[in-house]
Amino acid sequence: MILFTRSRLLDVIGSIFLCLFFYSPASSQDISEDILKREIKVRKGQTYLNFPVNNSDRLVRATIKLKGTPLDRFTINLAEKDPSFWVFFDVSSYQGKTLTVEIQNVPQGISGQSQPNPIKPAETALISIKGLNMIFADSMFPGQDSLYMERDRPQVHFSASRGWVNDPNGLIFYNGEYHMFFQHNPYGWQWGNMHWGHAVSKNLIHWQQLNEAIFPVIDESITGRGDAAFSGSAVVDPLNTAGFRRNGIDPLIAIYTSTGRGECLKISYDNGRTFEDYEGNPVLVHNGRDPKVFWYEPDKNWVMVVWNSGLPKKLSTGVEVSIRQHSIYTSPDLKNWTYQSGVSGFFECPELFKIPLEGEPGVSKWVMYDAYGRYIVGDFDGKRFTIEQHFTKYEHGGGYFYASQIFNNSPDGRIIQVGWGRNITHPGMPFNQAELFPSELRLRKTKTGYRLCPTPIPEIRILYKNSMEIKDKILQSGESIGLPVDAEVPLHIIAEFERGDAPITLNILGYELRHDNEWMFATNPPLEQLEKSVKPAGPFPPPTPNAPVIYVPESDIFKIEAIVDKNILEFYVNDGELYYVTEFSGKKAPRIETSISGSSVGRNVNRKLVVRKLEVHELKSIWKD
Repeated sequence: MILFTRSRLLDVIGSIFLCLFFYSPASSQDISEDILKREIKVRKGQTYLNFPVNNSDRLVRATIKLKGTPLDRFTINLAEKDPSFWVFFDVSSYQGKTLTVEIQNVPQGISGQSQPNPIKPAETALISIKGLNMIFADSMFPGQDSLYMERDRPQVHFSASRGWVNDPNGLIFYNGEYHMFFQHNPYGWQWGNMHWGHAVSKNLIHWQQLNEAIFPVIDESITGRGDAAFSGSAVVDPLNTAGFRRNGIDPLIAIYTSTGRGECLKISYDNGRTFEDYEGNPVLVHNGRDPKVFWYEPDKNWVMVVWNSGLPKKLSTGVEVSIRQHSIYTSPDLKNWTYQSGVSGFFECPELFKIPLEGEPGVSKWVMYDAYGRYIVGDFDGKRFTIEQHFTKYEHGGGYFYASQIFNNSPDGRIIQVGWGRNITHPGMPFNQAELFPSELRLRKTKTGYRLCPTPIPEIRILYKNSMEIKDKILQSGESIGLPVDAEVPLHIIAEFERGDAPITLNILGYELRHDNEWMFATNPPLEQLEKSVKPAGPFPPPTPNAPVIYVPESDIFKIEAIVDKNILEFYVNDGELYYVTEFSGKKAPRIETSISGSSVGRNVNRKLVVRKLEVHELKSIWKD
């Protein structure tokens, strides 16, 4: 049930008059191109302009204006009568002002979005009025009283208060805060309307979502076409190479893809709470997106690695072709960029960083990777990457891990990564998709080459509440040991086995992880999940089943670490030598268990191993300090 304030009731009384009075058809155009308008006075204390959403209702385009100037424009499944949930536009800066909301049909060809129920043009005006009539300003948004307590809300993985989330962007530590920007559709459950959302944290665990940081450019005289705020990065410029210092403040600088312009700069002097556009934008125009920028100390300049989807190249015959690669550019001032080189074989969301080699003091390598987690290892001289080890992939799941990024300017030198849990959806919720748990990356040299190894950041211990442990138990064929748990509570699990002559099996709430103790690692989801059809959310390919992988351990100790949270399961084998992300939906068994199946077929063999420890920690919610 939705409760309205007195000011909301006054709005409703006059809404029908306002909608009809401001309905302004363009007489020379087809009705499908008409614009409906409504003026809404934002009263003192009102901070939200609330929009009703129902995914089964018609997709329309909405524009919010102040004195004729657009503040935001977006597509939305505007509810006709029964909202599934509400989304909002922050109006705290517009109290006492009158905003105009315009509704019109969605232009053809908007990528990734479709009309659930096509409607005849003659019906458009009536239906738009119904949705327009329900928009209201208030000091709250409907559902705020249950925010972060929703039935399917992940409790230890970041998700947006409302709307769709994908790639983490602009990860940086700045002025005592970890800033996580992210691709965000604030107005709907599906991909679209790409803004930069924004959240901050003091400890990488508890996140506070702030207002939208970067908006698409609405003025088509600037872009020449539509615009979206795609992925990018953020830096701070303590040497003032760009000349942006103001009143002693070295601002937070975002470098991102404005799809209607190119690679652009946004500048914030208030810790990322608001951004202003650099008047010299765009700073780079090319066929591509997703700039990752960092300071390269040896050359005292900036480096940008960016995905190029169509870099011109002349063949020996003089014929020009177009190639795809991660391109490397340099700049003295963030404004003027020079192409240096490129590496082919990657797809979008590039990352490039230097990382110490574990166990070899003073030795470091450079790593470049892409959205899929494919990486190369070698050396970087500020202009070119020299490959020592060709493409490797540290994620062996079915495509749920995507578009990760590491934090710039980490205060303790750790390499902290956050990825997106792609296609792990949340049907029926006012939010969709989540970011993965922050992990610390290490580079390890193994028998099969360099391996990038993520593990959960140790700050996860902040969330521990009820903990249980089993230690030093011999396990034999036909036996099992385990711990009862609450299957609805997020868990952090650490299991260590001393290898014997038995396969190693860990069953997490019904999801089985198994190593044959020789060379094969496999996963076995519950039957219910295997039978469940998976539908991709947005313009993304569906996940694929997890296939067994060849993995030969080098130690007598075999370790499995896991985080389970609502419908997300992340697990790390031998401190990240294998790293999986998967959806974990459906009913869960309330037990964490390890076992050895009965004797081998045709042989009466009693196999054994030692369970060195099995720790299970219940986790508190990240939404509560």
